[in-house]
Amino acid sequence: MNNEVINILTMAKVIQTAVAPVFLITGIAATLGVLSNRLARITDRARQLERKLKVSIDEVFNLSLTTELRALLKRSRCIHIAFSLSVLSALLVCAVVMLLFLSHIQSINLGVTIGSCFVGAMALLICAFMSLLGEVFLATRSMRRGMIFADIDIND
Repeated sequence: MNNEVINILTMAKVIQTAVAPVFLITGIAATLGVLSNRLARITDRARQLERKLKVSIDEVFNLSLTTELRALLKRSRCIHIAFSLSVLSALLVCAVVMLLFLSHIQSINLGVTIGSCFVGAMALLICAFMSLLGEVFLATRSMRRGMIFADIDIND
């Protein structure tokens, strides 16, 4: 086989190797969608509570609204952290794909760099999922305390 055919075959193998990280990027993108939806719901609820807080003169009611707003702020922080870590993870996975091609095209041994980027991406993704789990715990704790449904009349 001539050198050009071998080069095309090795490039095909590099592309095959790069497919797995691309699927990982797709999974991270789905996670970002979930995080965006959760943050949007938290933001909508906070705006709703802020409107009620502005018009209410009942001190006890205002205290419960303020307590729920604090809980929503904690949840939004967790989502923000998870979102940021997920995006950083996706960027490192993109770097892995780019470095795979660069190492082949330039004939440079970037194995350690590629491995480090991938391990870093996985570490960031683990931390992002832990932050998401923390937000879910906060949300369920708020529900158990009855904060979310405090202003809803159950008889309706």
